[in-house]
Amino acid sequence: MKNTIVLIVILAMALAVSTLAQPTLQVGSQAPDFSLKDQFGKAWSLSGLNGTITVLVAANTDSGRLMGPWVDGLKAKFANKGAQIIGLLDLHTVPGIGRGIARSRIKRETNDPMMLDFNGSIGRAYGVSSKYPVVVVIDKSGVVKAVTKTTYDQQAFTQIVKAVDTALAVK
Repeated sequence: MKNTIVLIVILAMALAVSTLAQPTLQVGSQAPDFSLKDQFGKAWSLSGLNGTITVLVAANTDSGRLMGPWVDGLKAKFANKGAQIIGLLDLHTVPGIGRGIARSRIKRETNDPMMLDFNGSIGRAYGVSSKYPVVVVIDKSGVVKAVTKTTYDQQAFTQIVKAVDTALAVK
């Protein structure tokens, strides 16, 4: 009985610590910097996108399949309107030997740029979840204008679209 209680307390503390360690993006704060390559080897950095409205759709190996509707919908809405839609895949669980295979598979599955975060630090900074994608709108100066952590639905999509439209309207 004592051992069970001790185990429950330890598990509760571990969960609390992991929850506290997960950063939360705040609207109005500077977006976390990144410098990553996509599946095609192109280098991307937040500073390199300075002056561009950026929508980052981030996920990990579990939630990655849920990115598609977000990326496709945002690309359709903002094609040639000045907003850059970029994916971020937190692949820190992929072992070193499997990274080339993961990169090749992602290349085959999409032509959309997907930054590959093999150590997970950028994914953690953006609050990547195993349950759903994280969508972040970043303005021309690198400030977070909107964040949503949910599967694609019309209400969440409309909120992100409004944030992008507002950021695009600023000259």
